Amino acid sequence: MSKTASWIFGVIFVIAGIWGFFAPALGFIQANAIGSVIHLVVGVILLALASKPSAVMVLKTIGVIYVVWAILGFLGWGFTGEDSVTTWFYLIVGVIIAVLGFTDKKGAAPMAPSSPAPQM
Repeated sequence: MSKTASWIFGVIFVIAGIWGFFAPALGFIQANAIGSVIHLVVGVILLALASKPSAVMVLKTIGVIYVVWAILGFLGWGFTGEDSVTTWFYLIVGVIIAVLGFTDKKGAAPMAPSSPAPQM
């Protein structure tokens, strides 16, 4: 599941990053170069690591980073000048990505078998 999620979100972030460079010129949404570059980098990371065993860790990390980024945006401490719609987007996407990473059973560390209690 984490590999598929990495591919899907990687493509979405790459498209969003590229679209962010053209959207202001076309009058669609507010976007800036820093946010667009960040989306491109995140998308490329997700695509590059989608087929690796570390895909689960990447989803967890990126999800948590986006949630923190959203919280900073809500507090007015965002560093890319995002508006409230963009901040909500970061929160929703961050939670989805983090949940996908933290609920992936294949990426979970194997548990050691428990031994029976010693008989006395």
